[in-house]
Amino acid sequence: LAIADEVLRQEKMKTLMLSGVTVIDPRTTYADKGVEVGKDTVLLPNCFLQGRTRVGERCIIESNTVISDSIVGNEVTVRSSSVIEESKIEDKAVIGPFSHLRAQSQIRTKAKIGNFVEIKKSVIGKGTKANHLTYIGDSTLGEDVNIGAGTITCNYDGLKKHQTIIGDRVFVGSNVELVAPVKIGNDASIGAGATITKDVPDGA
Repeated sequence: LAIADEVLRQEKMKTLMLSGVTVIDPRTTYADKGVEVGKDTVLLPNCFLQGRTRVGERCIIESNTVISDSIVGNEVTVRSSSVIEESKIEDKAVIGPFSHLRAQSQIRTKAKIGNFVEIKKSVIGKGTKANHLTYIGDSTLGEDVNIGAGTITCNYDGLKKHQTIIGDRVFVGSNVELVAPVKIGNDASIGAGATITKDVPDGA
């Protein structure tokens, strides 16, 4: 079975390369039969593309990355050791290194999800950044939001999951806890170490 799998895998690698994909090392790159990859995308060694994954053009998928049943737009960079499951990433977004996108996550154009950031069932708006050590779950974030290091959405009260909604151009400092259900208005700023249990109005 291992020998047969290797033969089929190398056939898939050849098909991808002939279609314009750059596969740095076909011996250590893995893509299921149903995977689609656009031309001029670069696949680095030891990445895994699984299930119904579709990757666009001019992307870079770095080593030790696993992408399952997900849609990746054009000019996306997925840095090393990231795990992406049943998610959608739009054009020019940057993911990783060491990021985890769980099911039903949507990353909009030019958003950045950095190292040791976990996203679950959330929408991350255009140009929004969560660069370090963050958990965002059951949330909707607007455009051009900054999420500081160590920030978490407290989405589970022990019985039910609740939603966090963050507007556009919001600045969230480091080590902030957003206790859902909660809504943060447009242009609001939240200082480092704050615990937010009530809605924050626009501009506050």
